[in-house]
Amino acid sequence: MVNKDKYSFSFTGASALITETLIIAEEYKNLQDWKEVKNSLMEHNSLNKIKQSTFKREFSEIKKRLSSLSEEQLYLLINGSYDDSKAMILLSLIKVYTFLNDFIVEVLRNKYLQFDTNISENDYFKFVHSKSISHNELNEITEVTAKKVKQVIFKLLEQVGLVTQTKNGIILKPILSHAAVDVIINENPIQLSAFLYSNEEIKGYLKKLNHA
Repeated sequence: MVNKDKYSFSFTGASALITETLIIAEEYKNLQDWKEVKNSLMEHNSLNKIKQSTFKREFSEIKKRLSSLSEEQLYLLINGSYDDSKAMILLSLIKVYTFLNDFIVEVLRNKYLQFDTNISENDYFKFVHSKSISHNELNEITEVTAKKVKQVIFKLLEQVGLVTQTKNGIILKPILSHAAVDVIINENPIQLSAFLYSNEEIKGYLKKLNHA
């Protein structure tokens, strides 16, 4: 069995990059052209990157993430609270990187909803083993890359506030503002799963929406 939605591990070249994402999003709001955004950031060294290769790699990943957001989601990322911005960054991450989404929904969410809030490397290894059957790309990466993927996954989870620390962390459910819930539900209510919402909670929001 092969899953057509092939896992991409390009996130290993860039973590959540919250500060950088906010800078690039603001510049995109002003210029509305990705080529101009890139040139402007490079000219002013807005991301404070010494190496051009680092800038290009991180810019490429952030551009992908921001491009995945709807107009209203991007607006909230730029104009909302810091928590709103982090929520929209997490949303962009799970939309672009299916591997991360699956790990959050199938492992973190399931554990959290069963009142098991401890997350360990063992949970991660079990997940990878189960997915390697349908995702051969997990079998094809080198040991070094596999180690990097795990490292960055846990770093991402900590940066967006889903776990307290990268090793033996506690799972935390993000507290979403009404605005954040709205822009997620308006596009795809199922995405609330990545914020550890239960099916019942998602149905509840949909009922309210239908009766509004």
